Amino acid sequence: MRLERYLLAAFLVAMSAPLDSARADDRLSGTWAVDLASCGDVFTNRNGRPAFKRNSMDGAAGLIVSGKQMRGPRATCDLKSSKQQGDVLTLLLGCQSQIMFDKMTVSVRFEGPDKLVRFDPAFPEITTTYNRCSR
Repeated sequence: MRLERYLLAAFLVAMSAPLDSARADDRLSGTWAVDLASCGDVFTNRNGRPAFKRNSMDGAAGLIVSGKQMRGPRATCDLKSSKQQGDVLTLLLGCQSQIMFDKMTVSVRFEGPDKLVRFDPAFPEITTTYNRCSR
């Protein structure tokens, strides 16, 4: 559950990167996966919108970002606030699952338009990289 929350937070963070909303939506919206090769196994389209496949490794390796909301298969996060310092974007997220609510902060940096790196400032050497699945 904690890993899923961090995954969700990482993408919600990304979705609001520069808080210029038009630019943020274009830069962060879409589907993101830890492994690009798994995009087809994790995501599908339903009614013209991205969705998780029902039997997709339970979605732990992917996120869907739309507007100021990020979804995983069992939780949703909303962007509450963000702070940019240099190339690091720190986000305050409000997340909820079927059984709990929580607030958390997540730090990310972008490495190009289709790569997002999540890290903890206290341990910057430990990272998780997300790749945007084809648009």
